[in-house]
Amino acid sequence: MDDTEKRALRAEILEEVGEMLRERFAGDEWGRALVEVVRGDDGEPLVAGIDVEEIVGDEARVDAAFADDSARPLLPVLAKATEALCEMEGVELDDVRGGTFLRQRGGGLGWLAGLVHLPSNALEASWDAVVADLERRNAALEERFSIGHYERYDVDVEKQTIVFSSGGQPRVVARATLIGTWAKGSRTFGWGGSNRHLPEAVRKVSAELIDGILERDMCELSTPVFATDEATSWALAALVCQKAGGDGVYRSPYEGGVVFLLLREVQAT
Repeated sequence: MDDTEKRALRAEILEEVGEMLRERFAGDEWGRALVEVVRGDDGEPLVAGIDVEEIVGDEARVDAAFADDSARPLLPVLAKATEALCEMEGVELDDVRGGTFLRQRGGGLGWLAGLVHLPSNALEASWDAVVADLERRNAALEERFSIGHYERYDVDVEKQTIVFSSGGQPRVVARATLIGTWAKGSRTFGWGGSNRHLPEAVRKVSAELIDGILERDMCELSTPVFATDEATSWALAALVCQKAGGDGVYRSPYEGGVVFLLLREVQAT
């Protein structure tokens, strides 16, 4: 199945699921539903639970819809749809344990792999400002140092260095501190300070970035690892950059996901 076929099938599944959610699960009354799906003894997917967030309508109707046992026969359909969407997304159902169906502003139904909760109110309120601020900082770095145009880069998180090179010669160096990592397979973001696979020195400097943020009304800051999408991970990196007074954030992709590095003391060699 090529990408065009996948997109068409994905749209078809979401249309069918959206109609089912509206008719049987009060889908017009809430913003997102986190559908936990596990494997039964026979290997088939089973809905283990559904949590709804962002109630935008009649909460009593939502409660009644989910208490109605007549909708139970539809759960295998929802489980199969989640399994198919995971497969098209290239993730393992057993790794992400379900998916998140969400109403889109322009209408229709969207979907994210994993059980992705709403961002905290504090993060959502600052989202646009911190992302725009990071875009300005990164644009200034690109204008001055052309970071995105070098042949390669080398990172040493223990020494907190990143070197951009071309023709075998270093061109730009910077202090690079690990913020965190977004894992594609599990669709989770983890703060660098909580990664026990890293050396203690690396964890310490990463944790200091978060400890330096005085506003503690974001649950994301105190949660070591949580399910989310890459856009939210980028917004969190942007927040850290703004609070730490960084020059920018470098998004370093690797086979399993993305590493976010705070750049400071950037200079040409």
